[in-house]
Amino acid sequence: MLRMKKLLQIPLWFLLLGAVVLCKQPATEVGASQGSVVANNTSTTATTVYVVRHAEKDVSNPTDQDPDLSAEGKARADSLRELLQDVELGGLYATKYIRTKNTLKPLSEERKLEISEYKTNDFVSLKRKLLQEHLGQTVVVAGHSNTLLPLIEALGAKPKISFISETEYDYIFKVTMVPDKASTLEVSQYSN
Repeated sequence: MLRMKKLLQIPLWFLLLGAVVLCKQPATEVGASQGSVVANNTSTTATTVYVVRHAEKDVSNPTDQDPDLSAEGKARADSLRELLQDVELGGLYATKYIRTKNTLKPLSEERKLEISEYKTNDFVSLKRKLLQEHLGQTVVVAGHSNTLLPLIEALGAKPKISFISETEYDYIFKVTMVPDKASTLEVSQYSN
């Protein structure tokens, strides 16, 4: 009879051991399983991209291929920072040029965000990176008069503007991307 009781106690012991092992599961594994639930629910996760042209550049040296911002441009960069003051940002992107980076510099310094560099005309890779690394976040991308509209189209939106001249610096485009849906576009202007 004693031997029978010991046999009946073994399955209960295994159950208790199994429960203890499950309770002591590492946090990373729990987070990973919860993350997969979130990843499967991305169809409603919006990624917002503010697209701006670099601010006014210093044209005092016509041979300078990579000029900084002018005083007016620095004022516009600060206006951009003020405009987005209440917007939580997850990333900043600029081309390799000083003028695009310095357009985002006030935002970078205030938010303690690094400015990531993207290749001027590689919009497909930029879109992929934004959706992989900033899904559900808001980012700001600084570009050039001749790259803004193709970038917006690559992000899935249809701009009604067909041309941005060399003297126009005040457009700000807000592209909202939701997986499996058409991107939406809002266009406004801001002053310096």
